[in-house]
Amino acid sequence: MIDKIEYINERGQSITLDHEAPLFLFSCEGFDGLEGEIVSSKSAYQDGISINNVMLNERILTLNCYMLIENEQQRNILKRKLYNVFNPKLKGHMKIYTEAIERGASNLRVVQAPTFDMNYEIKNELTKFQIQIKMPLPYFEDLNENRIDFGNDIGNFFFDLEIENEGKEVSIKNNSIVTNICNEGDAETPIKVVFRAKSNVKNPSIYNVYTKEFIKINKTMQAGEEITVTTGTGNKRVESYLNGVTSNIFNLLDIQSTFMRLDIGDNVIRYNAEELIEQLEVYIYYTNYYLGV
Repeated sequence: MIDKIEYINERGQSITLDHEAPLFLFSCEGFDGLEGEIVSSKSAYQDGISINNVMLNERILTLNCYMLIENEQQRNILKRKLYNVFNPKLKGHMKIYTEAIERGASNLRVVQAPTFDMNYEIKNELTKFQIQIKMPLPYFEDLNENRIDFGNDIGNFFFDLEIENEGKEVSIKNNSIVTNICNEGDAETPIKVVFRAKSNVKNPSIYNVYTKEFIKINKTMQAGEEITVTTGTGNKRVESYLNGVTSNIFNLLDIQSTFMRLDIGDNVIRYNAEELIEQLEVYIYYTNYYLGV
C-alpha cells in the first residue's frame, strides 16, 4: 500500500498526497508490474515463432484523491495549487513511500491535470479528484543514487580520536582496482563514470570483466581535471571539467568503447590507466530500476 506521494515539477513546485487532510490519497493505479510486448519473427516453414526481444511500453499512473476543506475559499486555493504543480506543460518527478520501501520516478509528464467532481452540496464534504501521469521510462528507481569509489582516499580519523606521538595518517589510499557492483534491480541500468586526476594520467578506462565491454578516454588528463561519461539513452555524454570550464570531448572516446550498462546481478568492474594509475580516482554512479512499487 502506498502511504505517501510527493510530486515535484521542474520549477520546484511540490505537493504531497497522503492519508491526512486536506488532500487524501485514496487509491493508486499503474504502480505494479507491466505486460511485456513480445517482438518476434517467423521464417518460412517454421513451427511457431522466434522471440527476438521483449519490450515494456510507457506507464500511466492514476492518482485517485479526495479534498476536504472548510470553506469555498480554501477549496479554490487548493485547486489553484494542484493546477500549478500538476501542469502538463512541465516535467516532474515523484517520490513514493510505503511502509517498507521508498522509490522514485523521473522524467514524468502530466497527461490529465486534476479533474474534480463538482457535485458537492456542503462545504466540508469530500470532493473527489483524479490525476494521470505518464512515465516514458516505465521503471521506478532508488530515491538516492548509488556510488562506487576506486582509488580514492579513505578518511582515517575516528572518534574518540587519539593522536599518537609519531602522528597519525589523515587518510588511507584505497588501492583496489577491481570491485563487484551488484545491480539489485529488475533491469539493466545506465551508469555515470567520473575520472578524477591528481596528476597527469594517461588514457583512463574502466572494463567489465564479464561482458568485456570498456570505456576508455584517449587523453592525458591534467592535475585536477575531471572527466564524466554518461551512458543513459538520450543522455550519452563525454565531458571534461578543468579550471572551471566544461568541454565536450566526445571525440576522445576510444572508438572501441561502448556506453555500457550494469546487468542485473553481479558486475565485476576494473579501472586502469596507461600511466600513473595511482594518481587516478574513479567514481561510478548508478540507480537500480524496478518493475513495480
